[in-house]
Amino acid sequence: MSNSSFSRLSPLMKVVTLLIAAVVAGVWWYSSRGNTTGPGSEAAKAPAVAEVGDCVQNKGSDGSPDMEVIGCSSAKAEYKVASKFESECKPGQSQYQETRRGRVQFEMCLEPVAPK
Repeated sequence: MSNSSFSRLSPLMKVVTLLIAAVVAGVWWYSSRGNTTGPGSEAAKAPAVAEVGDCVQNKGSDGSPDMEVIGCSSAKAEYKVASKFESECKPGQSQYQETRRGRVQFEMCLEPVAPK
């Protein structure tokens, strides 16, 4: 390789090196963002992960609910999960279903929480 060819490739090598460094930094940043399923994550607040006894808040409307798991000590807690995967709820309970493409993914029976 002649000296003039090396001079022309040197800026390209610098760009390639910078791109590799940027990719490595991006992968490090993405992987170090923390646990995406920990207590504060969106996945941990999804109604599908609610257990019997957990409380939920409806951030939507009655016709288009948007349930989120929330601490039972919160003043925003509206319902407590009484049961999951039941096809019928007891009197006084509300039924919540989540569907995907017309198929029920899960359902739960909810009891109202007394206002705080």
